[in-house]
Amino acid sequence: MTPAHTTGPGGTTLYYGDLNTPHVLQVFLELRDRASRTMSETLLHTFRQAADEGKLVVKFHFAATIDDTVGGIGSQRGLSALAAAADVGQGEFVDYLAALFAAQPFPPVDDKFSDTSELLSQAGKVDGLRSSEFDKKVTENVYLNWAGEAVGDFSTFGVIGTPVLWYDGDVIPVVNADGESLALTPQEFLSELQK
Repeated sequence: MTPAHTTGPGGTTLYYGDLNTPHVLQVFLELRDRASRTMSETLLHTFRQAADEGKLVVKFHFAATIDDTVGGIGSQRGLSALAAAADVGQGEFVDYLAALFAAQPFPPVDDKFSDTSELLSQAGKVDGLRSSEFDKKVTENVYLNWAGEAVGDFSTFGVIGTPVLWYDGDVIPVVNADGESLALTPQEFLSELQK
């Protein structure tokens, strides 16, 4: 079963915007990764605005490296819930993504996103997302197998670590050498699109 608003081989890439837009921003991230959270808090709104203005389409690729390295299934289960949100709409999906990052457990060994009640609690913060259908998909892990396929496809891109941005195939440096702080502001990101 494949969620709405997906593309790519096997439908494992969630997207926001119009797929016919000539420019593509590919975003590689992980729900339990601190640097991905920082990027979300700083740039996610800018990505969305650029897509809304028809400048680009955003394709999201999700890793589950922390699930593998420190244990748990929070990155995959969170992605499964995000897929259920994509069935509701693109706006709800992005709002839910922002809500999950805002509530990201710390330290990463805290696998709070593996708890269905936590995922539903955060979904309640997104207007129009919660419904009996959405809740059932999250509770019954309807998209957990799909999430496993999606994180499996992450490795095919040769990306090491998260977050990473590609704009029309070119890398936009997003994280400083410390691995945590962002290397660019929203204004600097938008200027990168003009190059």
